[in-house]
Amino acid sequence: MRELSLGDEWFRSYYPRIRDSLKYAQARDEESRDLLANLLAAKEISPLQRQMQSMQRKTIAIFGAGPSLDSDLEGLANFIKKANPIIVAADGAADALHETGINPSIIVSDLDSCSQENLEITSQEGLVLVHAHGDNISLIEKIVPKLGPKLYGTTQVSSVSRVTNFGGLTDGDRACFAISYFEPSSIIIAGMDFGGTEGKHSKNRYVAGTNPQRPSKLQWGKRSLEFLIQSRPEIRFANATKYGEEIVGAPKVSYEKITLGAY
Repeated sequence: MRELSLGDEWFRSYYPRIRDSLKYAQARDEESRDLLANLLAAKEISPLQRQMQSMQRKTIAIFGAGPSLDSDLEGLANFIKKANPIIVAADGAADALHETGINPSIIVSDLDSCSQENLEITSQEGLVLVHAHGDNISLIEKIVPKLGPKLYGTTQVSSVSRVTNFGGLTDGDRACFAISYFEPSSIIIAGMDFGGTEGKHSKNRYVAGTNPQRPSKLQWGKRSLEFLIQSRPEIRFANATKYGEEIVGAPKVSYEKITLGAY
């Protein structure tokens, strides 16, 4: 596992600009982080290094919950069956994966889209990376105590015990940051459109209404992901997302080429 210097750099370089742009309250982010740390301290949790050691030199497929997700799941079905990559789901993408009979090994979630049932299942059989931020304190209080021991915390402010800033803003780009620390050989990105339209699987199921900050947040997530890709040249990134925006450093690749390993 690499040192966490990239997360520290993201926090110094990106978080202040994101905080000011999106009007985040840093004190609330820190309050949420500390709550999550306290709840995790009450659980017997295996060290993250032990839980993530299977990532090294492997192919990882990370599914975001953007508008392309359903098309990407259908288009990559043969690849998943043939290559058996490690599957990582960003929040609500986990529900879409389960509906197609695919159980993700890891869910990265701020708890506002993925069903509690699938969070509970994966926290027993795989790994859930729970993200703490100022807007999900009540969800952390409600859901985290019900989750199993295969659990770890993430934050967008400074790291504390059991809650780490790996880097990244949205569940999708944060999943890429977290996985990159465990030195996979390649990361295939799917369902990450980073456009202005929200995917049906990323709808907030706990808070009524829409988030007017969503398009700006997605753009910050895209910039964060491009920073990660530039910083990890030893990892091969490929973008299998059918629609959405281009991601610098992760060339768009067809489903067929992904399945053939020609990317």
